[in-house]
Amino acid sequence: MTREASAALVEITRPERANALRVDDAEALAATLVALDDDPGVRAIILLGSPRYFSAGADLADLADEDALAHIDRIHRLLRQVLALRTPTIAAVRGAAVGAGLNLALACDLVVAGTSTRASEMFIHRGLTLDFAGSAILSARIGPHRAKALAFFGGTLTLDELAMLVNRVVPDDEVLDVARGWAHDLAERSPRALTLSKRLIDQAAPSLGSALDREIIAQLAAASDPATRAELERWR
Repeated sequence: MTREASAALVEITRPERANALRVDDAEALAATLVALDDDPGVRAIILLGSPRYFSAGADLADLADEDALAHIDRIHRLLRQVLALRTPTIAAVRGAAVGAGLNLALACDLVVAGTSTRASEMFIHRGLTLDFAGSAILSARIGPHRAKALAFFGGTLTLDELAMLVNRVVPDDEVLDVARGWAHDLAERSPRALTLSKRLIDQAAPSLGSALDREIIAQLAAASDPATRAELERWR
């Protein structure tokens, strides 16, 4: 984590696994976000990965190694914490943003993506279901038919499809500049008004927290399938 004036830049750093999050990583990231949210000097939080990888999602080795319910509950705490933040969040996305990694970015308040972004809801390729509130996010932003296509086929989004999910798509070398510009603008506005505006819009939209609860049930059912268990074993 680095501070730039009133903005905090929080970087996902696990390049040897394409920034895939283990449960411990997710819990540490959640703790960092809580601490920043309690700091009155932080007026915006920018979440970013590396130029090649935003995040490849949850590390499936954890799901293979531990009780599925315990794993899902622990890693979901990160998404629940993102949703609970009072401070505006900005996702700066470049490179691979896959599965839970993509949905973590989309759960932020603002999202800027680079043209190198390779985004995919790849859960189906592992025998799993949408997760990290992807079911609600996709349905709300692009409608159920397009959402089902992304969930059923797990293909890489075109830039046009990506542009329907995020605020802006720009050349990679402009991604951080745009995120920093937004953070600077947010710092000039009333923190209380921003927090209240966040809450109003979030409460008017489909509940991502409720989506997580439904996704837990679906994911447990999917993960119990013998074919899915065999696939997960490959990731140990």
